[in-house]
Amino acid sequence: MKRAKTEVAWLLGAALLLAAPARALAAGPDPAADAQRLIAKLDVPATQKLAADPLVKAKAAQKRAQSARGAGDLTHAAELDTLALLWAQVADDLVRASESEKQLADVQKKALEMEQKALRTQALIEQTIARRGRAEQNLSALEISAPPAAKAGSKNSTKPATETAAKPAAKPATDKPAPGGVKPVKTAKPAKSEDKK
Repeated sequence: MKRAKTEVAWLLGAALLLAAPARALAAGPDPAADAQRLIAKLDVPATQKLAADPLVKAKAAQKRAQSARGAGDLTHAAELDTLALLWAQVADDLVRASESEKQLADVQKKALEMEQKALRTQALIEQTIARRGRAEQNLSALEISAPPAAKAGSKNSTKPATETAAKPAAKPATDKPAPGGVKPVKTAKPAKSEDKK
């Protein structure tokens, strides 16, 4: 039973260490220097309006840490330096979140423009398909209503003039001898016979 209690104690200790804020653990050996660096980075006109409240609290924690250090209370001074670092990190998070929101707004604006372009393109495609359908209906209506002679004439008229002109006219049969001295033979047409019963 005693062994189980020690294992549970170790597990709880490990869980507490893992649950601690990652930034506080990654702050390094000197949170006062890290806090001072972040405050100096964020204490510019561009970010002062956005992160004014956390910056004021970080500066106040820094002053209190210096006072505690001057009074010889190093334990509370270290805690106040960590507090100043946490407030500086909050201010940094606010600035980065604001920048991310601006980027998100730009991306959303571009996405909206692309969506509108896609809708316009889809409408143009649908209009084109409708026009094509109407043109096909008009063409089939014209083909149905056109007389057959006009259809035949229109088919012949589509051939180029050079093809019709290039064909020689048929020669009439004559009694002139063919080349080689042979005379063509005329075939007699069979007479129409009427069967009388």
